[in-house]
Amino acid sequence: MLLKPKTPEDLQSNILDTYFTMRAGIVVVAGLLPIVLLVYSLAAHGGLSENSISAFYGADDGRMRNYFVASLCVVGALLVAYKGFSLLEDILLKVAGVAVALVALTPCECWHPIDRHSDLHTAFAITFFACMAAVVEFCAFDTITLLPTGAEQTKYRRTYHGIAVGLLASPVLALAAAYSAMAPTSAVFFVEWFAVWVFALYWAVKSREFHLTSAEKKAANAQLEKAPSGLVDRPPHARVG
Repeated sequence: MLLKPKTPEDLQSNILDTYFTMRAGIVVVAGLLPIVLLVYSLAAHGGLSENSISAFYGADDGRMRNYFVASLCVVGALLVAYKGFSLLEDILLKVAGVAVALVALTPCECWHPIDRHSDLHTAFAITFFACMAAVVEFCAFDTITLLPTGAEQTKYRRTYHGIAVGLLASPVLALAAAYSAMAPTSAVFFVEWFAVWVFALYWAVKSREFHLTSAEKKAANAQLEKAPSGLVDRPPHARVG
């Protein structure tokens, strides 16, 4: 039986669905990581047995290692594959994707009872969060100019600023908690949980913004052009197709 021929609209819909699925995949995989690790620790030990997410790489003879590594590598692969709206966004996403994969593949050596810490692991984690903060602060605002009202643009601008601050502050807070004698042993784990969810929140908010503006569909139809304030609708007489 012959397949029904696909129209250009079908192809465009497929592409847009693919990008939405990639963003949703980042949200789900990243969002579940700390929850699954905590649930495992509660089931296996009756409480939180490790003081960081990364420590589950080697804890309990590496029982959660495959899940931890797979989750970060999936997120990294999606970031590398994702095409941004600008060259800067593209580069930052690819560096962030490689960095988060290297976070997974470079053991922290911080699980009980070793309790050391790899400087390389920390450097890759800081690189990841710094790149993502740069994506949010320098690239996310390009498309909010397509939102229909100034109030909505302001709301998203404030949201993205808050997410960027959260991404930058997270590794600083994690390091402070790790080296503070006054911080509870679980502090680093919950700071990292916060960091992972801030990262996931960005992709959820960006998907919502794209739903409101149809930015991706307009870009696919050459209906956008660069202006000093960001992307704007191309005048109808200048549109292609």
